[in-house]
Amino acid sequence: MKVIDILLLPTSNFFRYCLTGFLYNYSVFFYNIVIPFLADDYGGSSLELAAMISIGTGCVSFFSPFSGKIADKTNPFIIMRLGILAFIIALFFPLFIKNKMWALYVSMIIYGIGGGFFWAVIVGSVGKEAPKGQENRRSAIFSVSWSIGKAFGYLFGGLLKGILGIKSFYIALACLITIEIIYPIRLPKEVRERLKSEKQEKEKKDNQHSTQLNDIHIEMNDSHIIDNSTTGRNENEIINKEELNFKKKDEKVRYKWEGGEYKNKTYIYIGYIFNFAIKGTNWVISSQYIKLVKDFDIKINLFGANPNEMFVGVFFFCLYLAQTTSLVLMALTTQWTYRRSVILLGFIVTVILYLVMALSNCNWLLCILSYIAGLSSGFANQTSVYYSLRASTNNKGLFVGLSEITSGSGMTILPLVAGLLAKAYNDNHVPLYINICVIIMCIIVFDIIYRLMYFINSRRNAKRLSREEQPTPLSTVTQPQKPNNTSDEADDIQIPVEMVPTPLVGEQDTSPSETSRDDNQSLDSQEKE
Repeated sequence: MKVIDILLLPTSNFFRYCLTGFLYNYSVFFYNIVIPFLADDYGGSSLELAAMISIGTGCVSFFSPFSGKIADKTNPFIIMRLGILAFIIALFFPLFIKNKMWALYVSMIIYGIGGGFFWAVIVGSVGKEAPKGQENRRSAIFSVSWSIGKAFGYLFGGLLKGILGIKSFYIALACLITIEIIYPIRLPKEVRERLKSEKQEKEKKDNQHSTQLNDIHIEMNDSHIIDNSTTGRNENEIINKEELNFKKKDEKVRYKWEGGEYKNKTYIYIGYIFNFAIKGTNWVISSQYIKLVKDFDIKINLFGANPNEMFVGVFFFCLYLAQTTSLVLMALTTQWTYRRSVILLGFIVTVILYLVMALSNCNWLLCILSYIAGLSSGFANQTSVYYSLRASTNNKGLFVGLSEITSGSGMTILPLVAGLLAKAYNDNHVPLYINICVIIMCIIVFDIIYRLMYFINSRRNAKRLSREEQPTPLSTVTQPQKPNNTSDEADDIQIPVEMVPTPLVGEQDTSPSETSRDDNQSLDSQEKE
């Protein structure tokens, strides 16, 4: 990289996307670890902690697909800034309305709305601006940036909440204001030119398609050609609709899916299931684990912070630091793509972590296992985003929104179910047992979907043309129009060769040829002379 490129790097949109991802996720996970701590300090139950988290993530999931589609049709830079503004407003409630549980609920709702207008928009923008063939590299680097922010958000949330208390939210507030300033305001010049060129090419093809369809001016039956001018019918009334529909279908050629394009039709759904399970179960422990940590009295004494809260912060720091490591490795290669065995390994590692968490109070063992399981977490996130970005060129925001809503539904439903059962049985181990059951069920669903979608897509692909096959175009010949009383000249009518009826045996071919037309024209000219 040249020196000038390095100096201009901070001005590039992609660099600012990465910095935004870091600052935003630092603020989000700082917020999401401090809010449960505050709710626990206010005397909230396991159900209340779960409901709070579920409300926030539910709003994110609900608004993500809508915001992604809106951003595809409008200005994504304005949509994203509205999401940041909502998060800023959400922070004011716990800062200025203290010791009130309802203020935490309202704060989570507003934060969730803002989050819905952030993630689908920024991930879609990263994919849209990525040069062709670099979608994986760009999305992985971006994921590394926000994953680092997530890890440090948890670490400093556990540390600073005990030292600064509620005032620690001012740090998150400063990060969000910085985002409003540094976030890009428009697409890069080369991207604008590329999109403009693609639009012009599409309009050109549409115009060609329309011109070709207007070449059909006749109606065919089994034995003869009906002349437009002699019947006196309106031109639009004698179009053979069946032949017109045939030509429309014939012109839209569907080629076979090949390689990654074919596999992506199946793995996009597998990625959604994997992300649902891993993100959802991780979100369960992020809201509920503080209760079990206090029961086991698992602690880390550091910098005068609350020992239990400090352990929770370090535990999740290890988990999401490993997620960052995983994303870095995935950015260097695509060998991990479309491999079912790697996904199954991720499920198994996560189950082992939850089993040990339910049985052990050894802080160093739990931190080591959280790091290993964090590798699976990073893999789950990147598979879903990668397959979504490859699913469509024109609707990246929509597909990323669908990815967000599937993972978000796990982050919404699973903590709520775990909180309800933990309160019903009065046992803080229940959320971990719920996580184990969810992972096992998702493995079963994963295998069913894998086999079902491959069967369906193979049947669909069999109906498509191979790249070597080319559809036979319809050739055209010229059929003269008979002169009528009002015109001395006849317009030529173009018809497909395949439509000209073949004379039966023993009959004379009365269809005019090119030669006879020329002869008739010469005779007419002689008569006039």
